[in-house]
Formats: sequence, C-alpha cells, structure tokens
Amino acid sequence: MDLIQFGYALLRLFIFILPAMVANGTPVIIHGLPPIDMGKKWRDGRRVFGDGKTWGGILSGIIAGLIIGSIESIIIWRNILYDAFIASLGALMGDLVASFIKRRIGLERGAPAPLLDQLDFYVGALVFLYIFDGKIFNIYAILVFAILIYAL
Repeated sequence: MDLIQFGYALLRLFIFILPAMVANGTPVIIHGLPPIDMGKKWRDGRRVFGDGKTWGGILSGIIAGLIIGSIESIIIWRNILYDAFIASLGALMGDLVASFIKRRIGLERGAPAPLLDQLDFYVGALVFLYIFDGKIFNIYAILVFAILIYAL
C-alpha cells in the first residue's frame, strides 16, 4: 500500500467515524431524562450503568451524529446518513458496554479505566458499521486512528 492509498484509507475511516466521535461527546454536554437503567441494580448489587447514562444522552448523541452525517453528505455529495446513524448508535452502545464493565469491576462513575474509556465508542462504531452495513476498513488506518483517539 502506497502513501496515497493509505491517506485515502485514513480519510475514508475519518468520514465514517466522525459522526461517532461527535455522538460520543454530545451526551456529556446534552443529557437528561431518566437513566437508561432506571436505577436498577445488577445481580452483583451495583447499578447496571449508573446515573451518567441517560435516555437524553443517547438521543442527543444520535441526533448530533446525524447532523454531522448530514453535513458530510452535503460536502461529499453522497448520502451517508444511514452510516452516520449506525456509527453513532455503535459509539453509544460501546460506551454503554464500557460503563457496564466498569460497574462490574467496581469502578464508580468517573473512575479512570485506561483504553476502555478512550476506545469504547470507537470499537462500538467499527463493530456496528461492520455488522449492520458491511463496512470494512484498512487495519493500519484503524490502528492509527486508535492511537490518535487514545492520545486525544
């Protein structure tokens, strides 16, 4: 793979992951409504997800991801709204899975979990894009983006 092909692979991945990045960050700013787990506890006695995961956060994240997907669609002259929705939903589900894991190992809301905290949304978006839309990305581009996301 030459440098131009790799640059294209990075750009392609960026286009599909940008809605997920925005969807992941939006619930921090715009949240509310009841917690997704409705205050329920898992069999270990800890909350399933915790107060930080709300229906308002999920909705705001999906809407923000769709707005970015709409802007991208206009810029690249190709409708990628479905992809933006899938990536956004995957990012938010990845974040929920990470929250579930953190609660199971006894970490409270806001407690650091290196790698898990930084890459949960990214892995979720990639998995959803593959499962629901058959998107396959260059492995080197995936790794470069993982390093960039972790660094940010």
